[in-house]
Amino acid sequence: MKKLIYSIIAIAMICCAFSTAAQNRWNISAGGSISHNTSKMFDGYSSGWGGGAFIGGGYEINFTSNWSLNPQIEINYINNGNVVKDKTTNEKYYDAWGDFWNLNIPVIASFRFPVSDNLGIRFGVGPYLQESLAGRKYKYLRSAEEKESLHGSFQNRFNVGIQGEAAVETGNHFSYMFRVNYPFAKENWMGKTITLSLGIRYSF
Repeated sequence: MKKLIYSIIAIAMICCAFSTAAQNRWNISAGGSISHNTSKMFDGYSSGWGGGAFIGGGYEINFTSNWSLNPQIEINYINNGNVVKDKTTNEKYYDAWGDFWNLNIPVIASFRFPVSDNLGIRFGVGPYLQESLAGRKYKYLRSAEEKESLHGSFQNRFNVGIQGEAAVETGNHFSYMFRVNYPFAKENWMGKTITLSLGIRYSF
């Protein structure tokens, strides 16, 4: 994990070295998401998806007309959707259902190719660092319900993962993204939670 962190820091330093290039540009993005806790369920039970959102900004470093690197920083709200349902009785149990506010720092390497004069396709992938700023956990079993604010160490809050995205670019400013976030650390607040999101980016 330390090697991954050092690699991300090195990439960020390279980004700073290119920060004065005229072809580079800033961007802002926002969108909605759904998240799912991938913990294994007992036979006859299933868990759902929870809604969320994100907003952030980044700096796009264009090495060529096709290749670019985009370090970003964003705030997101995640609901892990861990509402367990008995498939036989349709009864629901809120088992470790939680919502979280996170700070994400992805560094995405992208390849783009034009489809027409005003239309392009972009594919990107890269690592991200995540720090959970705040969270709540809900437990519900029939008539008993508990809500708990989470407090934990840096290790509980910190995660690293991989982010992949595909986007349609229209003109010089707008693009429309589909993203997937998959965390590597499994035993902390955001462990075992995969997130899918749709968003829009405006590049200046």
